[in-house]
Amino acid sequence: MARSVVIFRVDGKWRTVSGELFGVALELLRANPYGFLTTVDDGQPHTRLVQHVGVDDDGTVWIGTSPTSRKAAQISRHRVVSYAVEDRAAFAYACLNATAELVEDETERAARWQNGLEAFFPDGPAGDDFVLIRLRPHRVELMDFSREIHPDPYGLVPATEQESSWSSPGR
Repeated sequence: MARSVVIFRVDGKWRTVSGELFGVALELLRANPYGFLTTVDDGQPHTRLVQHVGVDDDGTVWIGTSPTSRKAAQISRHRVVSYAVEDRAAFAYACLNATAELVEDETERAARWQNGLEAFFPDGPAGDDFVLIRLRPHRVELMDFSREIHPDPYGLVPATEQESSWSSPGR
């Protein structure tokens, strides 16, 4: 029997109606470092594939970028974003609606730096060509057919979370 899942935040901690399933969303994020970041500019969504460089226990996601990138400019004008990852083999996804901010702190950039990023940011974590985007989620949508995490019938309506309340679209 499938479990209906609603993830929500209570006193700064993630909870679910059917148990502690926020961990599943964290597992999906950590196991799938590439996802789609959607920003908004002039009322239009702009989606691109990115690699995240970290996922904190509270669901905060970190992405490296250039301070002169379109995504950085768009986030500076409109901080609400979406970020989605997929695990195709599990027929699963997690989608975060989040507040984004640019982080220029050199200590944080060094802590989040990963080997291979120098191909995109040759000056390294201390260079002027690298900043971080911090995504702080306020809503999580999750389905994972391999774990039977989806509302009946068969996941046609995704499980959702909202920070101050929760909902399941279409109900």
